[in-house]
Amino acid sequence: MSRNKRHLLRAGLIATLALSLSGCLYDRAMYVIEGRDHYIGVSRDQNWFWQDTVNIDLIAHRMPDCVEALRIENVPRRAAIELYYPPQEYVEPIHIAELNQAYYAISTASCRIQRFARKPDDLGRHVGSFKELPDGRFDFIAAK
Repeated sequence: MSRNKRHLLRAGLIATLALSLSGCLYDRAMYVIEGRDHYIGVSRDQNWFWQDTVNIDLIAHRMPDCVEALRIENVPRRAAIELYYPPQEYVEPIHIAELNQAYYAISTASCRIQRFARKPDDLGRHVGSFKELPDGRFDFIAAK
């Protein structure tokens, strides 16, 4: 193989690798409850640029006591996660996250996250949304 062909082959491989990595995505946003050590977070990751879905981690974080995450795979990239603060009729204080008509109880008291079998009767006060903004950033936007 001539030197020029090897050079072109190497350049092509580097360009292909760069393209395959250019679409990788990892970002996160937080709803702060009490300072930087007590929050509900959402992280998103996407392995390949051609995917239109992401993997979501719902995170209950209260340090130094606990941190827990629940992974939800193959979520449409532009899907918003709505966060609610329901009436406190539950065993412990929770927030409710809604994602694509699925509902999740998030407790930072026990750092547990679990899916509801059906939609709760009263979602409570809408706190805000985790979503991708028009400029591509992922952030928590508080309700007005």
